[in-house]
Amino acid sequence: MELRWLESFVIVAEELHFARASDRLHLAPSALSAQIRALESHLGVRLIDRGRRTRPALTGAGQLFLEEAQRTLAQVARAEAVGRRAGRGELGHAEIAYVASAAFSGVLTDVLTRCAAPGTQLTVQVRELETPAQLEALASSDIDVGFLRWRPEYPPGITADCLLTEEVVVALPAGAPLAAHEAVPAAQLCHERFVAPHFAEEYGCRDQILEVADQGGFSPQCAPPVRDFIAALTLVGGGLAVALVPDSLRRVQIPGVTYRPLADVRLTTRLVGAYRKGETSPAVRGVIRRLREAAAATAVVE
Repeated sequence: MELRWLESFVIVAEELHFARASDRLHLAPSALSAQIRALESHLGVRLIDRGRRTRPALTGAGQLFLEEAQRTLAQVARAEAVGRRAGRGELGHAEIAYVASAAFSGVLTDVLTRCAAPGTQLTVQVRELETPAQLEALASSDIDVGFLRWRPEYPPGITADCLLTEEVVVALPAGAPLAAHEAVPAAQLCHERFVAPHFAEEYGCRDQILEVADQGGFSPQCAPPVRDFIAALTLVGGGLAVALVPDSLRRVQIPGVTYRPLADVRLTTRLVGAYRKGETSPAVRGVIRRLREAAAATAVVE
């Protein structure tokens, strides 16, 4: 049974007039009659009574069939709409991972808000994951999009767009003498212990500490590396170390921690959105498109 037969039958049933139905369908009356006869032959039942002196009328079987034909066409229309929306990246599911600072910066929530815009029914699952683990998960397709710290290079098949460039500030114990400074000179950090996420995993942390130490004219003392910036701030709050952190972490109100800019060293760090090149999933492409929109908006503001 062909879909066009159902469409023709429903229009004839609505009009009960072959000429008007032909006009609506942009078909010749003979072609329309042929489709109705083909449908009736396929079903083995007369659907329309074509009386010579009266208007066409639905038979009892035709009335019953009309309800099912209308439901079928409505379902086909819904399926077509879903398919088109899915193809535009308005429907579907995506797995997103992020480093904590992406959430504090507002970048992640911006993209999620765009994904939840009216007319969009994208569902996303989000989870916190360190930068190296995100890159591995992207490569193995365990996640679809990652919000992570910039790297000089990415695994084969992975690319990234810069979402935010921000200043690096120093996190200090709130009661430390250095907290009295509006901006901390590098030389004043000579007696402090620096804590940072794993040097091998958070690209740039070690280099930033060395740059501050070079400006201040000292060799840095470093505490054992920790899992992430939140763990580093916890040690700072306990008075055990200082940390160089992205400015967005000022929003993290950990007891005993205060933040100050550096007086004579300008350091920056970047948040990026990473994803697979040549992504085929329309839903994931939809998230990537909104990620790029957020990146473009940030670039305009900067």
